[in-house]
Amino acid sequence: MGNEALNNELKKYAKYDVVLEDLICQDVVISKLEKCEVDTLIISGLLQGRWNLEEFIEKIRNINHTVRIIVVTDEIDNTTKNILNELNVLDIFLDSSVEIQDIVDSIDREETIKKKYEMVSEFQEEYKIKDDLETIHNDNYHEPYKEKVIIEKAVQRQEIIAVSGIPGSGKSTISVNLCKVISQKSDSKILLIDLDTLNGNVDEILKINKAPSNIELVIDNDKKSGINYAVELMVKNRFDSNVFSELVIDAGGFDVLTGNTSLHYCQNVLTENHYQKILQAAKEKYDFIVIDTSSNLFLDSTKWALENSNRVLFVIENNYLSIKKMQQFMDVAVNIWGIYKKKIDIVVNKKLKNEIEQDAIYKITDGLKVVGEIKMNEEENLNSYEKILSTINYIPKRGILARFNKMKKNFFLQNKIEKGVIAHAN
Repeated sequence: MGNEALNNELKKYAKYDVVLEDLICQDVVISKLEKCEVDTLIISGLLQGRWNLEEFIEKIRNINHTVRIIVVTDEIDNTTKNILNELNVLDIFLDSSVEIQDIVDSIDREETIKKKYEMVSEFQEEYKIKDDLETIHNDNYHEPYKEKVIIEKAVQRQEIIAVSGIPGSGKSTISVNLCKVISQKSDSKILLIDLDTLNGNVDEILKINKAPSNIELVIDNDKKSGINYAVELMVKNRFDSNVFSELVIDAGGFDVLTGNTSLHYCQNVLTENHYQKILQAAKEKYDFIVIDTSSNLFLDSTKWALENSNRVLFVIENNYLSIKKMQQFMDVAVNIWGIYKKKIDIVVNKKLKNEIEQDAIYKITDGLKVVGEIKMNEEENLNSYEKILSTINYIPKRGILARFNKMKKNFFLQNKIEKGVIAHAN
């Protein structure tokens, strides 16, 4: 960073060890990272070198895929921001407004917003058992011993999925059903955020209460919802990740943060800053965060959701009128908002026979893939949703047989240990 004040501030904290200070160019950073392990890297967007910022971050990730990266830069466009988010850069600050305390707070949050990766190594104690009965009965027998071994453990990677679409396409229903299928197929912690900030109806689809039951606030009846309660608590400086658990409603297998339907709140209260604080709290608790958005291009919540997700599922119907409306939406999202096009996929809802095929949609939309088709009037769409789920990184639940085999293995292991101890005692 070339910032002596920041270095000195970090050194005040006993838990921080500043091991690399003020590296002068990108090549030096890369060289040092190849020789030294660090937990957090604070980078200036103006650091001199042969790569642009995105390429530089990618080089870092190739060396250390777990390091927490904080970027401070003069300016950043939405396209670059989206690419950095894809590279797991969670904190990007503007130099004109960032304070040293902002960076310190960002580092502190790492304890709770720990980024999740596909595979991690950890130590686990395992018994090494001798099966030779003669060895057990002779004088040289030793009790089973414990040895630390490194094992690979699957860890659910965090996914933020925005479900968007044209009006009437059925995106809210798809958001709900997607959460149901993820909960059936994995042990992940799932949150559905109803961010249609004018016409949210996820509660009606699920037949759940719109207002959280454990929060007592003086608020008009038409404003009682999880999102509005969160904002009211922010105003009173009472909102944090702990109270967030009281704002969500259990929908059976996943949680729901219900949405606003108050025109007053939509126009005069809700802001992107509020949504960001909600998402930050949700990241501390959930593996999958599914955001049901509005079809209205003029709502701040729509733009924010697409910017802050790492995957966008855009719902259309299988006809040319629907595809034309989608192209108009995409023109705004990609060309004006700067949404990263490669993170957008299509879900076709209410599909009928003899309509537009996937190859044709791919060509018409200039390269957007169809990752799912929900058939019209099909009573059981489980297979259709499982196809969508196959394109999402998740760790499946172990089947009953797999769990039984593990229990059986543990039983025999314990039985051998007990027999060994008894034999030795005799």
